[in-house]
Amino acid sequence: MTTLFDGFYQMGFVARDLDQATAALGKRFGVKHFRRKRASPTMDAAHAWVGSTMLELIQVSAGAPDIYTAYVPEEPSAVRLHHHGFRVADAAIWDEINRRIEEAGWATPMRGAVMDGQLNYIYADTRAQTGIYSEFVYLTGAATSIYDDVPHN
Repeated sequence: MTTLFDGFYQMGFVARDLDQATAALGKRFGVKHFRRKRASPTMDAAHAWVGSTMLELIQVSAGAPDIYTAYVPEEPSAVRLHHHGFRVADAAIWDEINRRIEEAGWATPMRGAVMDGQLNYIYADTRAQTGIYSEFVYLTGAATSIYDDVPHN
């Protein structure tokens, strides 16, 4: 049986200012190379690999989902941990994870599919158990290469 911690690959943070936050991570922790991308009309993201873990920094603007806006730190160069990301290996495990989330009674404030259904995601509200959200991502087709251009530090 799959555990809900299988496939850990990402620490997701929110930031008030991506430029200042990425510069601060470079200065403080040596993470200097990020890929910047507009994730949606209300969200910009920066991604970097550090070993086998991806850092994702999200900057939100007006109209962004509440799931993010409540976590934005006051300090422009600070980041705040928002979610752990788990990559799902196949459709059977994706179905199992969805079933287990439902059985646990966890709210799912965000879920959906983009890229013609090739990138499936679900945010489970695991804050009572872990202090943060858990994001599960199932990639197929062209979406499996979505992180290929994220720099390694």
